[in-house]
Amino acid sequence: MDKKQLTRKIKRISHISLIAMVVYVVLNIIGFFPEKRSYMLNFKEHSLPGNITGAISLAAVFFCAIAGFVTAFMLLNDLSKKRTPFTLRICNLLRNLGVYFIIIEIAKAVFIFIVCREIRIELFWFAGLVLYAFSLVFRHGKRLQKQSDETL
Repeated sequence: MDKKQLTRKIKRISHISLIAMVVYVVLNIIGFFPEKRSYMLNFKEHSLPGNITGAISLAAVFFCAIAGFVTAFMLLNDLSKKRTPFTLRICNLLRNLGVYFIIIEIAKAVFIFIVCREIRIELFWFAGLVLYAFSLVFRHGKRLQKQSDETL
């Protein structure tokens, strides 16, 4: 596959993913997806450190979810417009998205443990590690792209 074909595929997939993200958020806002379980922090049942830790972990989940959504939107938008995905901005956005995924999973696990006394860890942290690893691959690709551009 030549470079132009690969760039077109990246742009096409990025456009589709961007549209899918927007549709998913809209469907969540209108309540299309039913909730599985409600987690409420009852301040009367827990100690003050537990309440503070629960509130901090909930705030971390909320902040990282918003920041992750914005970062993913920026990443997909940049991928759909750039001629090459191997830029420092794309590398940094991928790295940040991976870190947000990891923080969300850790903070969510802490919050659920405080509220329900359950340990529930899903694979969101693994997706974060994969994105972080991809950011390193893209960073290396950026170096190779620069080297290739300099030789021409």
